[in-house]
Amino acid sequence: MSENKHISISKNVETGDQTDFHFLRKTGIQYIEELGGKLWTDYNSHDPGITTLEVLSYAITDLGMRMNLNMEDILTSEDESKDIQTQFLKATEILPSRPLNELDYRKLFIDINMVAGHKRPIRNCWLVPKTETLYVDCKTGQLDFKPIGEKTQHFNVKGLYDLYVDYAEDIDDLEGAGCGKSNVNIQILDRYHANRSLCEDLAEIKQIETQAVAVCARIGLVNKADEEFVHAKVLRAINNYLSPEVHFYSLKQMLEKGLTTDQIFEGPLLENGFIDTEELQNSQLRREVRLSDIISEIMKIDGVKEIHEISIAGCDNVVKQSNDWLICIEKGRKPELCELSSFSYSKGSLPLNINDKQVQDYLETLKREEEALREDARQNKELPLPQGTSYDIANYATILNEFPDTYGVGTSGIIGNQNPEREALAKQLKAYLLFFDQILAGYFKHLEKVKEILSVNGGLKRTFFTQALKNIKGFDELVSDYDTENDDELTDSLYEELDNSVERRNEILDHLISRFAETFSDYTFLMKSLYGKSTDEIVLSNKENFLKEYPSLSKDRGLGYNYILFSDADVWNTTNISGAQKRIARLLGIKNYTQRNLSQSAVSIIKAKDSENKDIYSWKIKDADSNIILSSVDTYKIEYAATKNLNEAVYQTIQIDQEDLENELEKLNENNLQDTIDKLRECKDNYCLIGNIKIRVSLGGNFYFEIIDDTQTVIAVHKKTNPYTTLGELKEGIRKTVKYFKYEFTEEGIFLVEHLLLKPTTKDYKLMGGIGCMSIEGTFKIMYDIENEEAATGSVEYSEAFMSSCEEDCETDVFDPYSYRVSVVLPGFAYRFQDPDFRRYAETVIRQEIPAHVLAKICWVGDRLSEKETAQNDLAEFEVAFKKYLSDKSRNNTTNLGNSIHDLLLALTHLNNIYRPGRLLDCARDDNDSLDGKIILGQSNI
Repeated sequence: MSENKHISISKNVETGDQTDFHFLRKTGIQYIEELGGKLWTDYNSHDPGITTLEVLSYAITDLGMRMNLNMEDILTSEDESKDIQTQFLKATEILPSRPLNELDYRKLFIDINMVAGHKRPIRNCWLVPKTETLYVDCKTGQLDFKPIGEKTQHFNVKGLYDLYVDYAEDIDDLEGAGCGKSNVNIQILDRYHANRSLCEDLAEIKQIETQAVAVCARIGLVNKADEEFVHAKVLRAINNYLSPEVHFYSLKQMLEKGLTTDQIFEGPLLENGFIDTEELQNSQLRREVRLSDIISEIMKIDGVKEIHEISIAGCDNVVKQSNDWLICIEKGRKPELCELSSFSYSKGSLPLNINDKQVQDYLETLKREEEALREDARQNKELPLPQGTSYDIANYATILNEFPDTYGVGTSGIIGNQNPEREALAKQLKAYLLFFDQILAGYFKHLEKVKEILSVNGGLKRTFFTQALKNIKGFDELVSDYDTENDDELTDSLYEELDNSVERRNEILDHLISRFAETFSDYTFLMKSLYGKSTDEIVLSNKENFLKEYPSLSKDRGLGYNYILFSDADVWNTTNISGAQKRIARLLGIKNYTQRNLSQSAVSIIKAKDSENKDIYSWKIKDADSNIILSSVDTYKIEYAATKNLNEAVYQTIQIDQEDLENELEKLNENNLQDTIDKLRECKDNYCLIGNIKIRVSLGGNFYFEIIDDTQTVIAVHKKTNPYTTLGELKEGIRKTVKYFKYEFTEEGIFLVEHLLLKPTTKDYKLMGGIGCMSIEGTFKIMYDIENEEAATGSVEYSEAFMSSCEEDCETDVFDPYSYRVSVVLPGFAYRFQDPDFRRYAETVIRQEIPAHVLAKICWVGDRLSEKETAQNDLAEFEVAFKKYLSDKSRNNTTNLGNSIHDLLLALTHLNNIYRPGRLLDCARDDNDSLDGKIILGQSNI
């Protein structure tokens, strides 16, 4: 078997030839020999061609030397908005994540600081899964917290947790100052819900119970030992053994432990530094206390010589002690030293008296030292970006001035015998060399722009660059219309035809996105069929938004929404949504992911009657200022036809890229207005067309425009009743209209409902009658309503307060409607959301991005709330119910929460997937392939 020599790609592929003048000269001569060996045989230094080769080789070595600068020097800029800190995502921005497991949450809570009061109110804590069992009456399908009915099965609700907290010893002393346990618990709740994982919730915060242990010891010290200091260390060592304390470390300390950067920044970013995950894992509650371990801890202390006698015993009767060397600790309890403990010290045969006050002073000193280390860890948790030196990398000096004076192309001009022939020859050589000059100047400019092109925050509109040539004698005699003051305009004039900035910027963003292991390739391919020529510009905007928000989209991908924020701005018309919603929205190119009324669209489908009293439909679209920006020309007998015409009008409006749009608008000459009006009216050579926008002139000389399709048929009109009075207004109106439909107009959005949050608790479920769950594949059914009077009198049976959880008789199994389930609701009437291919792609993305253990039910539902009377209100009803539920949930309004959950569940049950109208076809029959909405027997799934 032959050895595979291509198992890896070398990291260093650079040859370094760009800085080797002799290599460049030698290689250049080889090319000359190959191309012109029959005509050119003199390759000595005095030959003008070789001189030119040497000057160009020298210029390339200059470029090569600048390319070999330290990377931080290349990326550093004197402009703070373009400096190195704006070009990269810092480690603290991109590596941390929201809490994912028990250890992450423990770190988050141990990190809590009180603004006023205790610097470390939580010594340790433990997140424990809560077991909550629901019982099912298999004959009725009803649920309760206790066994019900003759045939009962049960299931355990998953995703609930209890938090056991080990508060600081002196926390009770600060209760009156507003810094006690209740305030710490508020901080815990705030932190938890700001970092809550999807489909999980915190059920209860409990103080850890203790189990007292007594340690009695006689300890011998070395002669020079400070007995009070040793005793303070002994107390700390034993306490830390019984209940290990978690320490904070600085970034430097974590690196010294041998941890890599990704290991250090794994999990949530803490305010007080870093917690060693292994150390935290070892700080679990002890199930036993061993005397041998205590002996080992004491013998590690400096000043301790020997232990004469030592014993351990329990201070209460929680667990009966049967072993002098071992005490068992009850599950869920923390061992701690009790007052029966005693310690005596001696030096040789001389017993020592311990000054308790001095011991306390030493303990306070040790505590302050720990706080100082914690403060150091707090201030040193960032990886510093390298600080480079800003150089004028783009500065370019013309090669003309490097030639010997005898060539007459430098600043000295022609030396000696000056005649027309020599001047002509010198100008010809200058003009020839200007091509090389301009190319080299462009290379130097490109090197300077690297920092902006490859920045995640870059906002460049160009991808090719050049700069004006300067310090050339007689330059004006060689070129004309050359702008030496504005490099951007010069770049446009030289590279406008070459620089397809949208395509190239898409490639650059693809490169940056791929560095985060993300891709938009499938999305781009799918968008081609939906947006045509404007796809690249729209996808570019999607990618830019994705990169701008990537720290959040990456870190928050498993985050649930924060339901304890109760202000109106946090409940509706808000970005307070789950991290999964935001990430899915950006991957699908949804422009606006705020939680809002999607049924209240900028589009209105208008229903009216024709002369024969039959229903007819038309449409109009309003802009952000509620002005009609586009409306239909014709009326249609069926609603779908009007909607199809609407989508076609939007599609055709954006079928022109920005560069072509500006070029076409420049042709509208405002200086010779009458001539322009005449040309627009004649529309000769398609003068009146800008993409699929047709400019029209009214009899009074005012302007409006129409949208036409590929067959030149008018399908929509803009401002016909209120036309523009000037060409300037018309041009600006066209720009705004195209921009609005490309980047602002949207009917898309996304809702996500976590089923776990719809479950009543054991404390309040009596107040929450009529609770059911949405239908999931026909398994779960809403139970009947419970009359308020019955609930008030307490005559309601517990079994009537929940939902069906199984089919009749539970022949197979019961189903858990709460644990790790979500419902995703999207408006099925939006343009892209009507397309079956896009729906399939979107459903794939949703299922990929939602955590693997969470099951999603995806609904494409609803209709616009518009002027037509036949509007299906399932989406609107859902929005009303969902908003009311969120408001009651955030305010913990137990009295109304039951009703709001019940209404939400009913609204979810009433949601119906909507599809484009189709025509049923037999696959054996020939038919027109262009027929929209074909449904083929045996091949189409609905």
